[in-house]
Amino acid sequence: MYEYKAIVDRVVDGDTVDFYVDLGFSVGMKIRTRLAGVDTPERGQPDFLLATQKCRELLNKAAASFPYEGKIIIRTEKTGKYGRWIVHIQGVTDELAKIWPYGD
Repeated sequence: MYEYKAIVDRVVDGDTVDFYVDLGFSVGMKIRTRLAGVDTPERGQPDFLLATQKCRELLNKAAASFPYEGKIIIRTEKTGKYGRWIVHIQGVTDELAKIWPYGD
């Protein structure tokens, strides 16, 4: 599992987030991620806005509690079927998965 400091660029929906990731040595890149274990409603479905707002609130809370310039820690080890990095974020993915778990 790899660990990076990241800044939220955009919350696309309740389980998809764009981050600017600090790769070290003054190198960074923007990536699209999928929150591990979470499957929220898509645009146009009931509770889409609620899920997106809940995700945004949890990410803001995580950034406020992290001691490095509003960055949060994302953990990842692979990409999913659509090329998004599957990420774990302490205090975010577990909370969202309680409400909207990913079901196979």
